Amino acid sequence: MSEGRRQEVTIVISELGQRIRELRRILSLTQEELAARAGISVSFLSMMERGDRVPHIETLAKLSDALRVPLPEMFLGLGETPESSPRLLDSLIEYLEHQPLDAHDVEVLLVVAKAMFKDKHPNSSP
Repeated sequence: MSEGRRQEVTIVISELGQRIRELRRILSLTQEELAARAGISVSFLSMMERGDRVPHIETLAKLSDALRVPLPEMFLGLGETPESSPRLLDSLIEYLEHQPLDAHDVEVLLVVAKAMFKDKHPNSSP
């Protein structure tokens, strides 16, 4: 394997671990809770989240079930820059379109999103 390909694989493994951590945190799960739901050890989950271990596809399937996301969604946008991956936003929009949201729910989501990203782009409009 070339050095460039090896670096690419390392980045994707790290991003996959970050994705697992993000999804776990969205559900407000501890590593212990997610590991129990997926039937894996906490230490293995921790190593995956840090990008130190590569899970088998069967383990990823268990994690996707435990996180309540389709398996392919675990890989959306990995190895891509945000500019080259508009599908990430599309998946969020598609998810929200299937939720029973009223105007108040949308307002709350917008307030939460603005609070989450206020320090990321301080010069963006409100």
